[in-house]
Amino acid sequence: MIVDAHSHLMWYPDHLDKRYAEAALASKLVKLKRSGGEAYQGKLDLHAYDSLPEEHWKASEPAGKVVVFGLQARHSGIWIPNEIIAHYRDEHPEKIEGWASVDPTQDGYLDEFYHCIETLKLTGLKLGPIYQNIHPQDPRMHPLYAVCQKLGMPIMFHQGTTFPRQAPLKYASPLQIEDIAIQYPELKMIIAHLGHPFEDETVAVIRKQPNVFTDISAVHYRPWRYWDSMVKAVEYGVENKILLASDFPSGTITNVINGLKNINKVVDGTPLPRISDEVIDMIMHENWKSIFPQWASSNKEV
Repeated sequence: MIVDAHSHLMWYPDHLDKRYAEAALASKLVKLKRSGGEAYQGKLDLHAYDSLPEEHWKASEPAGKVVVFGLQARHSGIWIPNEIIAHYRDEHPEKIEGWASVDPTQDGYLDEFYHCIETLKLTGLKLGPIYQNIHPQDPRMHPLYAVCQKLGMPIMFHQGTTFPRQAPLKYASPLQIEDIAIQYPELKMIIAHLGHPFEDETVAVIRKQPNVFTDISAVHYRPWRYWDSMVKAVEYGVENKILLASDFPSGTITNVINGLKNINKVVDGTPLPRISDEVIDMIMHENWKSIFPQWASSNKEV
């Protein structure tokens, strides 16, 4: 079974302010240019990062299960109600896994998190310290970690760069996840996007910490960097801790799969190392079982 471990619902202007929408459009145009025109089709305006339910559902067709969340980050102009995620999950419970997001800089964030757990029945948590303007070790974060560890809820962190200029890089290092992993050893955490451009840090952390993983969402647009990071992951023996993911609408599960299958193209005709078919197959079909063991019993090839 193919699992998409990272995707979004959101749309401008209901959930994204103009600052974010403009920065997102600029980022999309760069990716479009660098990918030879193949990165995106459709919207090239302030709605460029819209992910409407019908669009998400169509793009998710190749996957058997899909993790969907929003993001709440007042500092960066992002605010997706958790009810939207829960409603979409309820429309497609056989396929959609809905996760929560809360902003620890805002009053009432813990009440919102308990609402997500107890009422909305969301089953994971998305945090973006760089978007939320908060250090991952800020005291406001720890109640979330403690609850997630107790309940067995995984956390997805955006630890890495991003395009809004107001999002501070000082909170983005994947190394900041290690102290959390030491303090909460049973807490399962995922570092999104290989932690780019700090991929080496991500590899080092997931190698040392048994319950820290990463995903390859939206990194195939930079082919050399992608290949180089994956070679390092294999050399350090952490290829089993890399999850398939799209970051829709930044990418689709189809173009992420194509990017993975073509990862060696950048070194064709050279003596440089290649990512084996076995590793590619592991990432596509096996690694999700470490985070989502509940789905293994219903595993079917998709």
